[in-house]
Amino acid sequence: MHYIKDIFEKTETQHAHNKFIRYSRGSFTGPLISIKFSKAAVKVDASFHFADELLILLADILGDKKVHAKGTLVWNKDLTQDLLKQGIKYSKVTKARGIFTYHLENEVALKSFVDSLNCYNLLITVKDATCSLVTKPKYPKPNKEITRDFCKASFPPEEKDHILKEFAFDVKGKVNKEISIRHEIDITNIEVPDVKDFELARRLAKRQGVIRRYVSIDKGEEVETVLEFSV
Repeated sequence: MHYIKDIFEKTETQHAHNKFIRYSRGSFTGPLISIKFSKAAVKVDASFHFADELLILLADILGDKKVHAKGTLVWNKDLTQDLLKQGIKYSKVTKARGIFTYHLENEVALKSFVDSLNCYNLLITVKDATCSLVTKPKYPKPNKEITRDFCKASFPPEEKDHILKEFAFDVKGKVNKEISIRHEIDITNIEVPDVKDFELARRLAKRQGVIRRYVSIDKGEEVETVLEFSV
């Protein structure tokens, strides 16, 4: 589920590949996440990179419980007919620079809803008595500073180990109150396939480079891990 975990564990997935399509050559701020633990809840603050991972995690916990889901679906193709076939309602759709944004608001069986749409970019807010996810409705502009406040989630305290397994997969020591993780991404090479369609070539191209992962437990000193990757 967690694409950084997949890359560090050398698991090739289409999900991880898709996450890197946006990158050209250069150095970038990667995903950021802070997780705090208390007797009452697990609180998560994260950058936009983890919007879908947190939504999938929420769906795994709640299953097909009926919830109110509000937000946007962003894609580079017209999905009007697909949404109608699935009974997904939207209040409006806008198009800018070839990107379609559908404004959604539905009562949904959450896991079925997420499973049917998780191949698209979803920025969804869901609130339940035990869990919640609040996500901003628009992705940040490319030149804007990346921050941890794009997504805010709350989970039951018994989900601590589940969440640590996903986002702190490489941490061996005990985490008492909080963990903070950030990444820096250097793209050094892009292997572009020999196809005439520019957009297809961009989407199929493999990005290669280095990920630097920094982990701080309970406000301690950051521990750095460096990984060369191709995705």
